[in-house]
Amino acid sequence: MKQKNDLSPADIRHKEFKISIVGGYDKNEVDEYLAILADQFEQVYTANVLQNSMNTTSTNGESVVHAQQTIEQMQKREELIANTLLYAQNMRDEVIKIAQSEAKNIIDAAEITAKKTYDETNFYLNSLRQEFINVKESHRQFLITSHAHLKVMLERLEQDPIFKKENELEVNNAFEEARTMAPVKKKVIKTT
Repeated sequence: MKQKNDLSPADIRHKEFKISIVGGYDKNEVDEYLAILADQFEQVYTANVLQNSMNTTSTNGESVVHAQQTIEQMQKREELIANTLLYAQNMRDEVIKIAQSEAKNIIDAAEITAKKTYDETNFYLNSLRQEFINVKESHRQFLITSHAHLKVMLERLEQDPIFKKENELEVNNAFEEARTMAPVKKKVIKTT
């Protein structure tokens, strides 16, 4: 960067500031630049006041012309400073507007993704709930059917005469009676 005293109107016109991500231009750099402009403006202003003071005491027409030129230069510099500040403000506003737009786009995309994920999760949970209901109902049907088969088997087992010890004597007697009633065939042995 040039020294404070070396700054020219062209330097001011072509000065470029770095843009920070959120707040626009780098505040320290702009403040430093404005301080240089203010210092030079103050020097010119002081010189102008001194020149005017000399012109009032001097009758030389050349001093008046020089003072008028100095005043014109100061007015141009003041106008340039105002334009530079306006340009910096406009650029900052534009950067903020772009950042807000990008932030809104990011938020909108995140909301869409979140809604899609939420809907997919709800669909999956509803599918799991339905599957759980189906499995539970199948299990209930299995238990009811198994219970009915077991009940019938228990009833048949309980009706079997050998199931109870006290009925065993009755079964034995029935067997003996059946054995005695049945004709017994004797084997004939043939002799040759």
